[in-house]
Amino acid sequence: MNRRYLSAAVVVVAWASVTVAQAQPMVVVLGDTTCPSVEMIHSALPASRPDGVIAGQKVVVDVAADRLSVSLGEPPVVREIPADGDCSVRAESVAVVVATWSGELGDRPTDSPVLTAASPAPVLTPAKRPSHVIELEGSAFYSPLWGHAPGALLGVSRMPIGDVIGVRVLGAYQSARDLAIEGGTNQILRFLVGAALRYQLQRTHVFASGDAGLVGTFTRAQGAGYEPNQADATMNFGGLADLRVGLRLGRFRLWLNAQGLRLVHAETLKVHSTSPGVADSAALNPWDVQIGAGLGIRLE
Repeated sequence: MNRRYLSAAVVVVAWASVTVAQAQPMVVVLGDTTCPSVEMIHSALPASRPDGVIAGQKVVVDVAADRLSVSLGEPPVVREIPADGDCSVRAESVAVVVATWSGELGDRPTDSPVLTAASPAPVLTPAKRPSHVIELEGSAFYSPLWGHAPGALLGVSRMPIGDVIGVRVLGAYQSARDLAIEGGTNQILRFLVGAALRYQLQRTHVFASGDAGLVGTFTRAQGAGYEPNQADATMNFGGLADLRVGLRLGRFRLWLNAQGLRLVHAETLKVHSTSPGVADSAALNPWDVQIGAGLGIRLE
């Protein structure tokens, strides 16, 4: 009798061992195989039913420096969780994932593992905004005092964002005008280069500005109808003032402006006369007014 009972007990224990082994998944640890080890993960797993969803399946745990990657099945389903510094907490974390896959978590709840982030959350900082705005401009103008002659102007301005005071540099060309003196004509043209301070006020769709600065000029005269014909040039400087009002259209600006110029030295055109009593010179107006329209584009 004792031998029969002993044989039956051995058979029961062997059957139970096979059943539990079939109920538990096959765990493979890659990387740091000691933290957590296969035994630690099996110990943390709940006692699964023999018909569990993942009974006998292969669970691969890949241990990295700060992450645990748990995969199951073919093709593998992968879950990544933070890797705690405590090996037992790592094993419990893997067991929670495995129990969730097996459907055992709801029936056999365990204490929640402590999951910690491997690194602090990133801090997002706003992109650095430009501190200044650059505006490129071009305009055409008409001068009623410079012999009713047209001209063209190019300029660049720079202004701090949110401020009302900036700087502007410009270059302009005034087309030739004819001036008759004693039997011939003289074609006169002028180039201007200047710099100015700008004061600007703007709203959502309109703006107004005023400039004041200095300008240098280069004036050239070419004779025609004389014997012989000659040319001459002179340089001068003076003050510049500009007023404009316009529209803001996104990055573009349209405006009307009036620009005044006053030269320091009056310029005189003189020819060598061969006829006594005939006027052989003419004074050029040191004042100039230029009325124009322009287009600008802002580069931030």
